[in-house]
Amino acid sequence: MKKVLILAANPKGTSSLRLDEELRDIAEGLRRAQRRDEFSLEQKLAVRPRDIHRALVDYNPNIIHFSGHGSGEEGLVFEDESGQLKLVSGDALAGLFELFAEQIECVVLNGCYSEVQAKAIAQHINYVVGMSQAIGDQAAIEFAVGFYDALGAGRPIEFAYNLGCSAIRMAGIEEHLTPVLLKKSEVADTVTQKDSTIETKPEPMSQPEKKAIEVFFSYAHEDENLRNELAKHLKLLERQEVIKAWYDRDITAGGEWKTEIEKQLKSAQIILLLVSSDFLASDFCWSVELERAMKRHEVGEARVIPIILREVDWHEAPFAKLQALPRNAEPVTNWGNRDQAFTDIARGIRRVVEELVRTS
Repeated sequence: MKKVLILAANPKGTSSLRLDEELRDIAEGLRRAQRRDEFSLEQKLAVRPRDIHRALVDYNPNIIHFSGHGSGEEGLVFEDESGQLKLVSGDALAGLFELFAEQIECVVLNGCYSEVQAKAIAQHINYVVGMSQAIGDQAAIEFAVGFYDALGAGRPIEFAYNLGCSAIRMAGIEEHLTPVLLKKSEVADTVTQKDSTIETKPEPMSQPEKKAIEVFFSYAHEDENLRNELAKHLKLLERQEVIKAWYDRDITAGGEWKTEIEKQLKSAQIILLLVSSDFLASDFCWSVELERAMKRHEVGEARVIPIILREVDWHEAPFAKLQALPRNAEPVTNWGNRDQAFTDIARGIRRVVEELVRTS
């Protein structure tokens, strides 16, 4: 009998995920599977680092499925004793899973930017699935359903991975290339090749340190609470030193506010326009910040991103030709769950940042 262990975490202060739906759909798929008697399912929620090794010892799983947040190089997101965010690196997970490599056949990391951890783990585990970039809730669920439906039907892991990717696409979600399957044999070959050439490689030239992308908030003060909520959702990018966000409240006492705003506008690589009726009514936002932002955008010096906060007729504005966030330019205040709206915005901004980093 194959044992599937699901480890899930959604700490306080992180964007809400539909973990319960993902876990329910996996369990439902295995219950109705042709070979349901060949599988058992165990779930651990609100997982802390110490809970991982305890679950491995207690359940002896063959397949491990992580459901939650990923943070790229920093690790996967678990919880500490108080329910706050606790990062665990790929190397730490790889070292733990190596101890259980004889029993673990496959690890699925169903969290954003988890390919880094997948590569580390795949040095010891035959099959590991990670995500090459951010993945939306629905895409993650569709992948999991397709993957475990295939396993439950007796299909091999590679087929299950392909069916999971196909399920994302069949749902009309353009994220089917996000999941990546890594094989121990292929990763080992890559590591061996690198090791065999390390002595013959010339000393690499020192590379200039990459600077964080500067992000400027253009907004009306009436929307400051919404701006603050968005800033929280971008905090992970700041902690990763990928972006450096700035808004006018950062001006220190005695500073010349207009001069400082113009300076930041001139240096920012991403300018966020927080659109509302108050934003369009503000003379300073319209005549200074918007005008200069669009000029820099037109000559390719900055990327301007409209963020539609509240319902207003903006479609004849100078920025109307630009792709707006959140999805379908649906105003944030129209969403039933604003965290979902801000998460969608944060993912869109992350994609722009990655593009800028690649082309810099």
